Amino acid sequence: MIQDSIKRQICDGETATVEFQDGAKEFAPIGRAVCAFLNGKGGDIFCGVSHAGVILGLPDAMPTADRLRKHLQETITPHAPLLSVTVDDEDGRNIITIEIPAGTQGPYVYEGAAYVRRGGETRAADAATLHRLLQAASVATELWEKRVSTALEFDDLDTGELEGLMKEAGKAGRFAFEKPDDRLDVLRQLGLTRGGQFTQAADVLFAKNPAFRHPQIRIRATCFEEDKESDRFLDDNVFEGPLVKMLDRTEKFIFRNMRTAVSFRGKGLQTDDRAEYPPETIREGLVNALAHRDYASFHGGVAVRLFPSRLEIWNAGHLPSPLKPGDLKRNHPSIPVNPDIVHVLYIRSYMNRIGRGTQKIANLCREHGLRSPQWRDDSTGVTLTLFAQAGNQRGNNGSVNSRQAVLLAKFKPGEEIRPGDYQRQYAEGVTERQARRDLTELEDANLLERVGAGATTRYRRTARDWKGRNRT
Repeated sequence: MIQDSIKRQICDGETATVEFQDGAKEFAPIGRAVCAFLNGKGGDIFCGVSHAGVILGLPDAMPTADRLRKHLQETITPHAPLLSVTVDDEDGRNIITIEIPAGTQGPYVYEGAAYVRRGGETRAADAATLHRLLQAASVATELWEKRVSTALEFDDLDTGELEGLMKEAGKAGRFAFEKPDDRLDVLRQLGLTRGGQFTQAADVLFAKNPAFRHPQIRIRATCFEEDKESDRFLDDNVFEGPLVKMLDRTEKFIFRNMRTAVSFRGKGLQTDDRAEYPPETIREGLVNALAHRDYASFHGGVAVRLFPSRLEIWNAGHLPSPLKPGDLKRNHPSIPVNPDIVHVLYIRSYMNRIGRGTQKIANLCREHGLRSPQWRDDSTGVTLTLFAQAGNQRGNNGSVNSRQAVLLAKFKPGEEIRPGDYQRQYAEGVTERQARRDLTELEDANLLERVGAGATTRYRRTARDWKGRNRT
């Protein structure tokens, strides 16, 4: 099945970051568009979808996707990391989805020419645009992860982690290594060497203990007894080691400390166990924190704080411009701040669809009956907060105002309303800003779901139960 977020994206139509291709017989138009997205803010291409947004489907989609993936790898230079080519099915109609992040090593060239996006069109880059792209590329080479880790030697590498990479890459089929038995060449092909030395990304990903050289990479995980930070904690750990091992250990810390709801089925003794938080949201939240944090900050890091009513995952980073916290629950461009680290996580299947992890978190919380997750980007970093079932009523005391109550009482699951119609029909006398805040509050409580963007924005009633209590 096609994910709901992709369906909504197709429904919203073609934009500067979304393109439809009704077929995939000719790879050249697709290759030029991929090149343009890499040279811009990234984007998505849907093959098997008409320009009117109708899902047509493609014959032989799977072998076509394999040939297209190989074609793009061979014809786009420099090599485009994170490029995802997948096949999705909708009632027997297959489409090919190509997810393209914003490139960091451009200008990118397809069959000898560079391309850019102008509105919803792909065009050849002129001289001025090429100059701008070259300037941007020179800045990207100064990324922390691309600098040389001068003290890292080959014997410092964790061979088990390198073997894990090769095994998972072969299983997922996301990357083809030219010399898989040559570990140095593997790291070179991943862009993790520079001038014959290992980069800091290689250190973080594959060193036995990168914290010797980069102490800021450690993860602090604490389980508190109360709903506030204090000295009264139930469990406390600091994790270090190669990135994936730290991730797995932190995930196990959360699993062993979070609660599990147990319910009995029927009249027997069989039970249904339900985790406090959907396990996939924890994995996605940790992966995002480790992938997008600011590794250059010596005072930063990643912190996990587990309270009775919520789980907080903080990292010392900031959302890349122009993204804002509210964008993370909707379709948004993929702008990796540590592209080499993200590429390895993608190859190892820790990231399945680039740029959609935050949407997945929001969708899973809704399906689990939880409050909508919250992201906060402030001076110290980015914090993701997941709200536990027991803590759901703490967000707004389980109550709504009189305007919201009338809407909820009238609307059935699946019915939609536009913000302007809500203000006219249910919020007369309040400002447009307050009316939109009403809708946002209901979205955060998973009582409404936002659909579309800009002028097409509307709010759809979810199936979540409402207790009917009003607040004044």
